[in-house]
Amino acid sequence: MKLSEMKQALADGDIQLTKSLGQNFLHDGNQLRRIVDAAELSTADKVFEIGPGLGPLTELLMAQAGEVFAIEKDLRLVEFLKKRFAPADKLKLLHDDALDFIKREGRDWSAWKLVANLPYSVASPIIVELAMAKGCPERLVVTLQLEVVQRLVARADSDHYGLLTLLVQLHYEPHGWFKIPSNCFHPAPDVDSGCVTLIRRAQPLLDTAQGATFTRIVKRGFSQRRKMMFKLLKQDWPEAKLSHAFSELQLDTQVRAEKLSLEQFVALTQLLHLGDDLFDIVNEHDEVIGQRPRREVHALALLHRAAHILVFNYAGEIFLQKRSMTKDNHPGVWDASCSGHVDAGEDYLTAARRELGEEIGLHNPGQLEPLFKLTPCEDTGQEFIQIFRTQAEGPFTLHPEEIDDGKWIAPTALDRWMAEHPHEFSPSFRLNWRNFRTQGG
Repeated sequence: MKLSEMKQALADGDIQLTKSLGQNFLHDGNQLRRIVDAAELSTADKVFEIGPGLGPLTELLMAQAGEVFAIEKDLRLVEFLKKRFAPADKLKLLHDDALDFIKREGRDWSAWKLVANLPYSVASPIIVELAMAKGCPERLVVTLQLEVVQRLVARADSDHYGLLTLLVQLHYEPHGWFKIPSNCFHPAPDVDSGCVTLIRRAQPLLDTAQGATFTRIVKRGFSQRRKMMFKLLKQDWPEAKLSHAFSELQLDTQVRAEKLSLEQFVALTQLLHLGDDLFDIVNEHDEVIGQRPRREVHALALLHRAAHILVFNYAGEIFLQKRSMTKDNHPGVWDASCSGHVDAGEDYLTAARRELGEEIGLHNPGQLEPLFKLTPCEDTGQEFIQIFRTQAEGPFTLHPEEIDDGKWIAPTALDRWMAEHPHEFSPSFRLNWRNFRTQGG
C-alpha cells in the first residue's frame, strides 16, 4: 500500500487518526518487506499481529504464513480490514485491546511468531507480558520507538540497559535490528523508529519459580538506579544471605544493578531463590558458628534452628496444619500450627513472626510466649526448636505450597488421636506436644 493509497483509504472512510492510539502507519514497501524477511516465515507458521491498521503488513504476512491472527483496537479500522481482505481464510481479525486480551486470555503462544508494528504507547508492556507468559512466542519481530529497541538489545553498563532489557532477555536473545526513518510512516512520528528481532532461548535460563525471583530481584535492583543494589535487596532478603550470595559471585556490595550482566543476575537468582535459603549453623550450645545453604545443612545434618508456634483460640482449641504433599520431609502429616527454619541473621522470635505471616497469614500476632526449647536429635531434624504460644481466632490464609489443610481441635481430643495414630503426626510435633502436656499445657 503506497502512501497515496493510504491517504485515499483514510479519506474515503472519513478516518481521522488518533495520536493516543499510536496510529502512525508504516507505508514504505522496502521496510515492510525487511520486517517480513526478519520473521523467516513459511506456510507452517502462525503469526500474531497487533495493530494492523490499514493492513499493509497484514497483506504480506498472509502471502507467506499459514495463519494470521490480528488484533485491532480501532473499530473503524476493523471494518475497513474486513472489507479489504474478505474473503480471507488465513486471517482471523479481532476487535479488542491487545494488552487486555493477552492478560485476560493467558493463551499459549509458544507456536506463534509476533510480527507487528506495535503502538508505541503500549509496546513495552505488551512485549514484557508476552515474554513472561508461560508459553511465549518463538520469535518477536516488532517495530518500536528506537529508544525501546536500544533498551531491548542493550548490554550491562550501557545507558539503555535496565529493567526492560533483563525481563525480556531472560527469555529472548536479540538477533539484529534496523532503523526505520520517520518519513516511512504516515503521519511521520516525532521520534525515530526501529525493528528488532528477538528469538526465544532454546533452553530456559531459569525455571518458572526462579523466574519469579529473578523478576523480584531486578525490579528491586533498578527501583533506584543510583543506589547500591545490596542495600536495595536488603528490603527483601536477610543481610547474611545477601552477603553469602555476593561473596559466592565475587560481587562488590557497593555495585549498582546496571553493572551486573544478565548472567550475573541469573546466578544471583539461583543463590537467593527460596529453595536455597541460608541458615545459621550452631554448636551444641546453640551458639552461631557460621552460615550454610539449606541443602548443605540438611545433607550434612548440621545443627541449626527452627521456631514452632502453637496457636490456641479462646475456646482453648489448638490449630493444626497438615503438611503439603509436596514437602521434602514428612509430607501429608499433621504438624504444629506454624513452623519454620530460622534464617541466617534472625533470632527465634523474628522467625516465629515471619513464619506466622508466611504460612497462615497471621501478620500481626499478639504476644508470642516462649515456652521451652527442644534440643537437636533425629526427631527434630538436628534442630534446636524454640516453642512459642499465641492466641488467635482465625480464619487463616494457608500457604498453598506449604499446607494442604488446617483444623481446630481440643487438646484432649488431640491426645487421643496422637496416642491411637502417632504416624499421622510429624516426629517433631509429637515431641513438641508431649513436652507441652508434661509441662502442664
